[in-house]
Amino acid sequence: MYPKQRITSLLSRKIAKRAAVFVITALTLSGCSLLPHEEAVLQPPLIQPVQEKLDLVEVTRGSIQTSLKGTATFISSNVKTLSFTESGGQIKSINVTLGQKVKAGDLLAELETDDLELQVRLQKLNVERVQLLYSEAVRDGASGTDKRLKEIDLEREQLSLQAMESRLHKSQLFSPISGTIIFVDSIKTGDRVNAYQTIVTVADPSSMQLTYAASDAKDVLGVEAGMPVSLKYKGKDYTGKVLQSPSNAPVSTDQAKANSTAVTIVMGIDNPPEGIQIGHSADMIIELQKRENAIVLPRKAIRSYMGRSYVQVADGERKKEVDVEVGLTTPTEVEIVKGLEEGQKVILNN
Repeated sequence: MYPKQRITSLLSRKIAKRAAVFVITALTLSGCSLLPHEEAVLQPPLIQPVQEKLDLVEVTRGSIQTSLKGTATFISSNVKTLSFTESGGQIKSINVTLGQKVKAGDLLAELETDDLELQVRLQKLNVERVQLLYSEAVRDGASGTDKRLKEIDLEREQLSLQAMESRLHKSQLFSPISGTIIFVDSIKTGDRVNAYQTIVTVADPSSMQLTYAASDAKDVLGVEAGMPVSLKYKGKDYTGKVLQSPSNAPVSTDQAKANSTAVTIVMGIDNPPEGIQIGHSADMIIELQKRENAIVLPRKAIRSYMGRSYVQVADGERKKEVDVEVGLTTPTEVEIVKGLEEGQKVILNN
């Protein structure tokens, strides 16, 4: 190689080496400026905890009154249930309908008796005939055996008539009182009925009472005969009193009747208005027990768990469970017999 070409080659290599050094230096100074920038991670904002707002009530003293409220139904205190007392038989006719007004002595229903009515009429003629013969014999001076025979004939015919009339009467149902038909069995002519099967029930609407049947016998435990009753009928206020409660109801061996009287109250109304009908209703209130100067809380303050009654009391910023003994209870309030003192703060909400 000629000296001039060698010098040119050496210069080219020096220039290339310096360019490489420059590029490396530039990259070093710029760091990773040629790489994509990563976004800075932001710290989550600090959230203040929500302060729970408690619904508190202060323990104070007051009065509490328990009462029995409900809807009572008007019934008649004079009700007659009618049935045939013989062995029963075949229905000949039912002469009344539900709601019909009847008078004492009206024929309500009767059984088939074949020709018994005709036999009664004929027997009445026999009695009349024998009576005439006896009277004639006495008038003609009959005595001794002849007179006695006439007496026997008359007595025999009279006894026969009485037996027929008794059979006929037992085949008929007459209303013993004036009133309204409140029940008629759903039977028709030709149907057979049993002895003592209720056929018709008559009620006297002029003798009205009210009856209330509770859903549970515990609801009427505190009700006693003689207690005053507040009534509201057709928007007007009336007074009355308890006539019969489970505590003074007659003892019955009929289980169905005993179950009914165990939950039923019968009441009278003072100065009843005109127009009351059987089946009408009235709102009633019977005041039961009352406590004065008692610790009373809203009912929703009481918490229960497995037979335990307790409340939550605010103790500074803490909640504390306190067992309580409950007394009188109404739909909205409850008496606290033991466990709390005046001034404590009871939590109503959870």
